[in-house]
Amino acid sequence: MTRTTDPGLVRQALLSLDYPADKQEVIQQATNAGAEAAVLRVLAALPLGTYDNLDEILRSIPRSPDEGEDITPGERDTKVTADAIGSRGRITEHLREPR
Repeated sequence: MTRTTDPGLVRQALLSLDYPADKQEVIQQATNAGAEAAVLRVLAALPLGTYDNLDEILRSIPRSPDEGEDITPGERDTKVTADAIGSRGRITEHLREPR
């Protein structure tokens, strides 16, 4: 979740949501509740799917790449370098797409 979006605001926007709910229902409920633009933006970034409860929604909100709290600066540099040279990451060879 982005640092600028308070999980409490997401909770407040989804208080009366009936579960299970799909992504569109989540966004519609937040819109109807008058949620802030930042809340709607993070909910729009949710993966498609059906959510069984609020905690599942909160866990599914993509984290901002700037947060990187679990990544050391060295790991971040390695990732940037790997992305720049076209590394395909840690994917089993038989699952990789041919170049």
